[in-house]
Amino acid sequence: MAEIGYGYGSEWQLLRYLGHHRDYLNKEILKQLKHLNLTNGETPQWKDYPVNENRLSMDGELTGIECFNEEIQSRIQTEWKTFWPQSGSSHNWDGVFTIGEKWFLVEAKAHLDETHQKCQAKSEDSIKKIIDAFIVTCDDEELAKKWYQSDCYQLANRLAFIKFCENQGIEAKLVYINFLNGWIKNETGIKSVETEDDWKKVWDEEYKTLSLTDKQKESIVHVYIDCLKG
Repeated sequence: MAEIGYGYGSEWQLLRYLGHHRDYLNKEILKQLKHLNLTNGETPQWKDYPVNENRLSMDGELTGIECFNEEIQSRIQTEWKTFWPQSGSSHNWDGVFTIGEKWFLVEAKAHLDETHQKCQAKSEDSIKKIIDAFIVTCDDEELAKKWYQSDCYQLANRLAFIKFCENQGIEAKLVYINFLNGWIKNETGIKSVETEDDWKKVWDEEYKTLSLTDKQKESIVHVYIDCLKG
């Protein structure tokens, strides 16, 4: 996980909105969840993160099934070790909140290239386990291999996690918080995303590359936050 940017980037913006504009953030999230009939308007309950003294921010992330409470972790730990490689980096969640019994796993994005990632697994055992997990998720061996080889790997492995949750009786959704104007304070040359349509074009391309079904698309919620508002 990269160090947090100072004044820019997805991690900074999410932390900023959770700390300074939480009511606004929750309102925008609930607006979309209500539209999708996923809530009656209950307030999201955000989960705290662990301390990590090795990072400048002094905070770490929740990875893999650490996003869940101890009771759920204990119940599904054996199945998780069978389903997904335990070496290397697991799923790092930018944020986690619950509404009732539903779990919402947050990925924050602030520039377009953040959506494109390839699998970095090296060992044959890990690669096989990932592809097997993708087969379970998309029910097609050739498509599973395409998922593994594509630069849409992050979305693919998040969908695999959601499928794992479904198989364990856990109601979970992915929430992509797509920031607009989230990099205007940086000096790296990376451009901010200015419109929702720019984000939607990228996600439509990823959906097409992964040949997502309507049911798989229903596992994903997109929220758009303009960093100039709050």
